[in-house]
Amino acid sequence: MASNLEIAKKGYELFQQGDIATLVNDMMTDDCTWITPGPRDKLPWAGRYKGKQEIAGFFAKIAENIDFSEFAPREMIEQGDTVVVLGSSAGRMKKTGKTSKNEWAHVLKYSQGKLVYFQEYYDTAAEVAAMS
Repeated sequence: MASNLEIAKKGYELFQQGDIATLVNDMMTDDCTWITPGPRDKLPWAGRYKGKQEIAGFFAKIAENIDFSEFAPREMIEQGDTVVVLGSSAGRMKKTGKTSKNEWAHVLKYSQGKLVYFQEYYDTAAEVAAMS
């Protein structure tokens, strides 16, 4: 079986390739929890999502709102069932045309080779400003 680090790398590759269906259907458990910060009234993708259908909805909201010019996981740290990923992203908000650049940290937890928990941390104020 692949290591959690290898599975995380594959998940980021799928996102970068735009293969969200494989990412959600093959890489996550049915009851996976996905948490992304921010005020939902300003950042439509912010919130807590549970299960593949809701998480697919998260990715749809991202696609509706952001054109990424950069999405770069730079460092991955594995400890047991947890992988922490540090990276950066940049993009243009479709609603406003404004750009945003962010450094982020993602915490991923795995069980038996599948993602069971994801939580991200980034400067939500920068995203709110770009969406306003």
